Amino acid sequence: MKKSLTLNAIMSGIKTILQIIFPLITFPYISNILQVDNLGKVNFASSVCGYFLLFAGLGISSYAVREGSRYVNDREKLSAFASEMFTINMISTALTYAALAVTMLFWTKLHAYTDLMLVLSLQILFTTIGTEWVFTIFEEYTYITVRGIIFQIISILMMFAFVKTQDDYCIYAGITVFAAAGANILNFFRARKYCTIRLTAKIDWKKHLKPILLIFASSFAITIYVNSDVTILGVLTSDYHVGIYTVAMKIYTMVKSVLASILLVSVPRLSRYAGMQDRLNFERLFNKVFGAMVLTVLPAVVGLFELSQEVVLFISSESYLEAAVPLRILSIALVASLFGWLYNTCVLVPWKREGQFLVATLVSAILNVGLNVLLIPRFRENAAAFTTLLAELCSMMLCIRCSRGLVTVSTDRRTVGSVLCGCAGIVLVCTGVKALALPNLICILAAVLGSVAAYAAILLGMKNPLVLEYLEKAEQKFRKIS
Repeated sequence: MKKSLTLNAIMSGIKTILQIIFPLITFPYISNILQVDNLGKVNFASSVCGYFLLFAGLGISSYAVREGSRYVNDREKLSAFASEMFTINMISTALTYAALAVTMLFWTKLHAYTDLMLVLSLQILFTTIGTEWVFTIFEEYTYITVRGIIFQIISILMMFAFVKTQDDYCIYAGITVFAAAGANILNFFRARKYCTIRLTAKIDWKKHLKPILLIFASSFAITIYVNSDVTILGVLTSDYHVGIYTVAMKIYTMVKSVLASILLVSVPRLSRYAGMQDRLNFERLFNKVFGAMVLTVLPAVVGLFELSQEVVLFISSESYLEAAVPLRILSIALVASLFGWLYNTCVLVPWKREGQFLVATLVSAILNVGLNVLLIPRFRENAAAFTTLLAELCSMMLCIRCSRGLVTVSTDRRTVGSVLCGCAGIVLVCTGVKALALPNLICILAAVLGSVAAYAAILLGMKNPLVLEYLEKAEQKFRKIS
C-alpha cells in the first residue's frame, strides 16, 4: 500500500526531533559529569569506530534501498535480494572486526582507549543485523519512530541511573550504543513480515559489487570530511579541544538530522520513479522536496547562527563556551551540507551516477583532510569547523554540476524572496531579544517563538506559494475529516 509522504515526513520529523530533545535532556548532565577531557575521550574513540562502522556497512544500505524498492510487490524476489545483501554485509562485518583488532594492536595511541573501543565497536554488529534498509524500502517510518522513542527513553533512564562520576565514561559509551543500535535486534525478527532473510551462497557478485563499492567509496569520503576533523583534533591537539568541538558538532548534527528528515522519506519513492524511468513524477517530487528545504533550512540556519552562544550555554555549561564560534561556522555549513545531500542522495544515487558522486566526495574529502592538517595545529576547533564548511560547499557545487540533465529546479522568485525576507525578520527578532539580557532559557524560548511568528507572518504577508499550497491542502483534509 502506497504510504503518504506527508505522514512519513511527519513521523520521520518526530523521530529526529525526539533525537534532539533526548540529548537536550541528557547532554547537559553528561557534559558536566564527564567534564571536557573525558567527553573528548569518548568522542575521539567514537570517531575512530565510525570509520570501521562505515567499512562494515559498505554502502549496502543505500544500494539496498535503491534496488530493493523495485521488489516491494514481489516477496520472493525481495527475499532473495535481501539475503544477498545481508550475507555481503555479514562478510564485511567479519573483515571489519579483523581490521579493528589489527589497528588497535599496532596504533599505540589507541591503547589508552581500549575499553572504549571494545564497547563502541558493538554498534558494528548491531547495525548489520538490524537491516534498517528493509523498513526504509517499505517506508515504515511509524514503526521506526515508535521503536526509537522506546529505546531512547530506556537509555535516558540508564544514563541518570548509572553515569555518576567522571570515571563512568565507558558506561556512557555503552548506553549510547544501546540507544543507537539496540533496537536493531527487534528489526531482525520484524523484517520477516516483509521478506525472509538468511545467509546464502547464491550471490550475484558481478551485479552487486561494483555499485556497492562505488557508494561505499563515496560514503567513506563523506565520513572522512565529516569525522576527520575530530580525529585530527585528537591527534594534533588534545582531548580538551575535542571536547569543545564535540559540543558544536553535537548541536550541528542534531539540527542537521531534523532538517534531513524531509529528504529521507523521499528517497525510496524517488528511487522507484528513477527505476521506472518516470522523469515527470521524479522531477515533480524532487521540486517539492527542494521547495520544502528552502522553506525550512534557511530560517533554521539563520536562527542557529544568531543563537549559537545561547544554545551552547543551554546544552552544556560556561566551560564549553568556546564552542560558540565553531558552531556559527557549522551553522553556515548546514546549507551546503543539506542541499548537497539533496542532489547526491535524491538525484545521483537513484539515477545510478555513483561514479560522479564518488568523484565529488573524493575531491571534497581530500580538500578537507589537507586543510585540517594545515590549519588545526594553529586554529584548533575553529579550523575544524571552517574546513568542514569548505568541504560541504565543494561537494554541493560538484553534485549540482553532475546533476545537470537529470533534474531541473523550478522555484519562483516570490518563494525565494519571501524566505529571505523572513530570515531578515528572524535576525531582527533574535537581535532584539538578546538585547533584553533575559535569563538564557527564556531568551532562547522568546527568540525562537518570536522568530517563528515573524517568519510565518512575513511568508503569509508576501503570499509565499508553497505556504499557501500547504495551507490549502491542510484545509481540504480538514474538511474531509469534518
